[in-house]
Amino acid sequence: MMSRKRVALAVAGLALAGGLAAAPAATAAPSATAAPSAQSSSSAGSLASAAGKCSGWKEIHITGGAAKYMECTKKVNGKSYASGAFYLWDTKHDGKAVQAYAETDYDHWYGDDVTWEHFYGWGDDTRHSPEIVTGWHPGNDFGLVIELK
Repeated sequence: MMSRKRVALAVAGLALAGGLAAAPAATAAPSATAAPSAQSSSSAGSLASAAGKCSGWKEIHITGGAAKYMECTKKVNGKSYASGAFYLWDTKHDGKAVQAYAETDYDHWYGDDVTWEHFYGWGDDTRHSPEIVTGWHPGNDFGLVIELK
C-alpha cells in the first residue's frame, strides 16, 4: 500500500523507492496547450467558490506522468471538510497508466487519520484526463500521490 504521508513529505522517500514523485514542481505542466487553468475550469471554480480556502494549482511530475491539482477546505457548523480537484497526464507512450491515490484526512502531520480515499487512473497519452473533483469529505487536508503502473 502506498504511504499516506503528506505530498510534501513523501517526495524524498518515494523518489528513492523507484522513481515515484509526489511533490509540486516549479516547472510547467507537461504540455502548455493541454494544461488547464484554474480560470478555465468551471468545476474547480465552483469548488473554490463553495470553499472557505483553496490552494492555487500545484503540480506533480514523475517520469511518464503528471498531475495538476488544487485542494480546498471549509468549516460547516464547526466541522472541517476537504476536497480536491485534479487532472492527470500520461506523458509517455509506453503502455503504462498514471495512477493517483487521493485522500482526505485529519492530523496529517501527526499520523494520518484518513477519512476518505480513492484510486484514479489515466492511460491516454494524447490528452489529459477530464477534471476530477473528489467532492467534500470530513477532514482538514487533501493529499494526492501519483505513480506509473
